[in-house]
Parts: sequence; C-alpha cells; structure tokens
Amino acid sequence: MTTEYYNPVKVIDSENWFESWHTIRKELGINKPLVITFKENVRRLELEKICNPAGMFTAVVNNPSFTSCQEAIDFSRSDSFDCVIAFGGGSVMDTAKAVMASLGTGQFKLADLLNIKQPFPHRIPAIFIPTTHGTSSEVTMWATIWNRQNKKKYSLMHLELYPDIAILDGSLTLSLPPTISLSTTLDALSHSFESIWNKNANPQSTQYAIQAIGLILENVDGLKLDFANIQIRRKLLKASNIAGLAFSNTKTAAAHSISYPLTSHYNIPHGIAASMPLLPLIEINQNAIEDQLWQIRTNLNLKDNSTLKDLIAAIPGDLIKFNLRDWGVTEGDLPKLVDYSFTKGRMDNNIVDLTADDVLWILNEIYN
Repeated sequence: MTTEYYNPVKVIDSENWFESWHTIRKELGINKPLVITFKENVRRLELEKICNPAGMFTAVVNNPSFTSCQEAIDFSRSDSFDCVIAFGGGSVMDTAKAVMASLGTGQFKLADLLNIKQPFPHRIPAIFIPTTHGTSSEVTMWATIWNRQNKKKYSLMHLELYPDIAILDGSLTLSLPPTISLSTTLDALSHSFESIWNKNANPQSTQYAIQAIGLILENVDGLKLDFANIQIRRKLLKASNIAGLAFSNTKTAAAHSISYPLTSHYNIPHGIAASMPLLPLIEINQNAIEDQLWQIRTNLNLKDNSTLKDLIAAIPGDLIKFNLRDWGVTEGDLPKLVDYSFTKGRMDNNIVDLTADDVLWILNEIYN
C-alpha cells in the first residue's frame, strides 16, 4: 500500500451549474469555450447560453472510438478556443480528454497522443460537468478509447488530463432513464471496491472508497422507488465523484479488466460489465481486505459479508440484465474470454494475483 494521495481537481458542489459556470468564466477570463456534449444536451440544457453553437462538438458516440475522437480533435482546430467544457457522462468526458491532449500538445493525430509523456506546452483550462452518477471522469486523468476494428480498449493517460474544475449539480442527472441510472451507479460501486482491493491503494483513497460505497448502498433503494428524487440524485452524484477521487490514485483492477471484452465483444454497457464480477471478487479478495469490509459493514449496520453481497445483488432488480447468458454469451465463449480478460495495468492491480482458473471461475459465477 502506498501512502501519498494526489488529486488536483477543484470540485464545486452546486445547485445551479449555470451560475457556477458564469462565476468561473469571469474568474478565468474565458471568452471562447469549446463545448463537447451529446446533441440532445444542447437543447435540454440550453447550452447556447454559454457558448456559440459554432463552438459545440456534438458528434460524441457511446464508448468513443478512434474515429469519433479524431473528429472531435479536427473540430477543435476550427477556432482559437480558450477552454474545454465537457457536459455529459464518461463518453463525453473521454472525448473531451482526447481534445485536451491535442490542444495541449499541438499533436492532431489521435494515435500520436496515446504515448505522450512530456508536459503539455499549450494547456488550456478544462471544466467538466457530469450528467451521470457513475463514471467519475471529472476527477481522473484517464480516457478510454475503443478501436472498433480490433475490438480493443486503449487509454489516454497524462497528469495534465486532470480537469481543472468539476461542477456537480444533481439536477443534471434527473433525466437519466432508470436503466442508465442504475448502470452508472453500479459503475461507481465498482470503482469504489476496485480502489480498495488494489495494490496501489493508500489510506486516503481507501477512505474515499468506503465513503462512496456507504452513500451508494444507503441511497440506491430510494432511487429505485423515486427516480425523480433530487436529494438522492445529489447523494449518488457525490458518491460517484468520491469514488473517482479514490480510483484516480489506484486505477481500477480485476473487475474492470474482465469487463473490457464483455463491452467490446458483446456490447454490454460498461457499468453493468464492470459490476457483474464484484460479488465473486469480494469472495476472492475478502481475506486481504478484512478491515475495510468490516468498516463498510459497520457503517451500514450489516452483520456479515453475505448480507453485504445480498445488498449488492439486489441492485439490478428487474431493470437490468445481470448475467452473461442474458447478454448473449455462451458457455463455450468463457475460455476465450479468460484470455481477453487480462488487461495489463488493470488485472495486475488486484490485491490478490488471479490465475486463468480464477477468472474462469468468476465468469462461470456470473454466467447464470
């Protein structure tokens, strides 16, 4: 376990994102922001109030690809923008980070940005405003980009890809449909546990993760009863953000590593794919994180790990398909998936070193 914690993002809890943005714009002297978002957000959030429509890139795709990110980079060359603003969930924020890397380095081909290590000579401010309570990309330095041709996941990673400011306004999540509300919540839960059973954990990241798990498990039932409850939305957005503060220092681990081929080969949404392995991984890792699990159970007044696992297992309910078979995976696919599941820099972060047999057991556990 390491001891140093680092995260430079200024997080602003807001009940009015527009007022917060207006204040920041005046403080930083921003005149020509580049807004990156989905097209429907322009109308829903009236984004023309903060940016000329000519400065909005809206051709974002879910699970951003090399092609879509290159289009965003090309768009960023159309004017002299002095700020990058991301309105959205993980796909929007990952796309924005590709643009940040390009504007910061002066490199305009995505492939050339994947391995840049040197400081950015031209970095401009970046403000991220999440509209989901799951990805936490507003407080991390990573972007996930998918190569559709070879069905592989790639990562942009650089200290200067941390946004400068994150604005959290729970009202922006109210329009999320129930399935996405739960899948993004599950993603935040996975980030939290992955930060705990992690070889890169430090005391601060672990406490953030434990706090996030408590907030999620205390509020997810209320969310399912009332998806329009703004107070619950605010708590879950805060939980997602705190989970991001945790895994921003640790990276993710085995659950995410296993999830990548599930998303690339079977189109299982990321939050679902990354959370299905949690229950078997609790069983595998529990002896190594006994103190942390005790703290989680104490905070939630749970008697044992079995009760904790039951609470997690109940989250998807009837709204989400939560086994591999229902997503079109066959039993014959499982051995092949084992090979794809070992992502360097993710699987090896798990506090317990997993073998191929361990991963096959996990896949069998989440098959039915």
